[in-house]
Formats: sequence, structure tokens, C-alpha cells
Amino acid sequence: MKMRNLRIAIVVFFCVVSVLFTGAYIHERLTTDYDAPVIRADSDTLQITVSATEEDLLAGMTAYDKLDGDVTDTLVVASRSKFITKGTLRVNYAAFDNNRNVGTYSREVTYSDYVSPHFRMDAPLRYAAGGSMPDYLEHITAKDCLDGDITRQIKITTGRTVVISDSVTQQKVNLHVTNSCGDNAVLELTVRMEDYSSLNRPAPALRDYVLYVEKGGSLNLWNNLSGIWAGGNVKGFTGTGYSISDISIEDEAVNYDVPGVYTVVYRLSRDGVDLGTAELIVVVEE
Repeated sequence: MKMRNLRIAIVVFFCVVSVLFTGAYIHERLTTDYDAPVIRADSDTLQITVSATEEDLLAGMTAYDKLDGDVTDTLVVASRSKFITKGTLRVNYAAFDNNRNVGTYSREVTYSDYVSPHFRMDAPLRYAAGGSMPDYLEHITAKDCLDGDITRQIKITTGRTVVISDSVTQQKVNLHVTNSCGDNAVLELTVRMEDYSSLNRPAPALRDYVLYVEKGGSLNLWNNLSGIWAGGNVKGFTGTGYSISDISIEDEAVNYDVPGVYTVVYRLSRDGVDLGTAELIVVVEE
């Protein structure tokens, strides 16, 4: 009899526990919010400029939660992808409700004025032969319209060496730099290793040895002159014995209507005798 009563008590206990657990589970399901906010945008694509703020990236977006109502003020930019195509990437958004449920949304964003990273070089790549290995990147920087200064990301690879004369040897080098969106810019340059007599000959000095211009644009090449270069030193025209009239510019090869990389030659001469040259790389962008 006692055993039978014990069994009945155990069954009753488990029934009561089961009822209480089921009731608690149903109550939790009915009173707890498991639904994330719903994010909507007035367009699945967005066009902005490279100077756009996060507020600009959130333009035309709203977020609504069935319990908390309008939660648009919780919207944030969660992440950005690498470029899908040049200048276009996918931006991922998130919104939160009071129960920490997270709603997500993504759309394509295009930078209308995006350009690939630009290199700048403020001195010619001319060095004394036979000396220590020069730092080719000493006078080269890189700037990106989205990331700013990315000079530290520059990589350099060297190509073949060609003997030009008894006093000059040339080597091709390639610059590579990649921004945070995965866009890689490459530029080929020429390094000259010279004996001292060649290195000390006067040549035109330029403000920039690499210039960029949009397709269909133009450059004032004369404004890029800064004086006379010799042996690694730059002096203004005053006191050098030369003037801007001693310099000619050979830019016939540049086609501003066709994207590409071109070379402009600045030539210093006196009485029909060539003294020295400087090369400007012109990059015409799409």
C-alpha cells in the first residue's frame, strides 16, 4: 500500500512539474520579444561622394519594431565590403530593439567621384652609381580619396636593368598600393644610376614627377617647373645662369582623351646643345 501511494505521489509530482514548466514556457513565449526590427530603405542602391558621412550612408532608411515602434535612431553602418566593381561596394546596416534583437539590411553604394589611389613623387629617381642601395620610396607617397595617406602600404618590385651608356644604367620599378576597399594602383617608373659627371649635369626641376588628370582634361605643364636640378639639389632659376626660356616641353605623346600612362620630357638646352632632361609621368584617368 505504501509503495502504491509513493508511485502515485511521484506521478502527481511530475505532472505538476510538467504543467508548471509548460505554463512558464508559454508565458515566456507570449511575453518575450524574439522578433528583430525590420529595416526598410527607399532604394536598394545609393550614390554618394567620397566625402560622405555615416549619416549620408543612412539616407532614406528607417527601422520599425513591432513592440518598440520606430527604432530608426538605432540604425548604424555595421560593415562595408570590398569593391564589387570599381567605386561600388555593399554596405551592411543594423538596427536594435529594447530586447537586443538585431535587424540587418544591405544595399549597394556607389561613390560617384571615386578615383584609384594616386602616387606622388617630388624628386627624380636619379642616384649615384656604385653607392649604397638607395631608398626608392624616399620621395614617393600615396594618397587615397577614401583612406587618406596610404604611403605605408606601398610595395615596390624591380624589373630588368639596361645599360644606356658608360655613365648611365636604367632599371624599371613598379609601385603597388591597395586601399581598404581592395582597389590596387600600379605605376611603372624608371630609376637611373649615374656616374658623378652625369649626375651633376643641370636638368629641369619639377614640383611633381607624377601628375593625374581626368579624361578630357588638361595640365599646365609650365606651372610644374620649379627651377634647376643637379646632383640631387634643387635651385630656383635665379642664380643658376638658366631661365625658363632655356627649357622646352615635349608632350606630343600625351592624349588627354584616352586613358593611359604617358611620358612628358622637359629639356634644358643652351645654344642648341642639350644639357639635361626631366621626365614627368602623366596618368590620364577614365
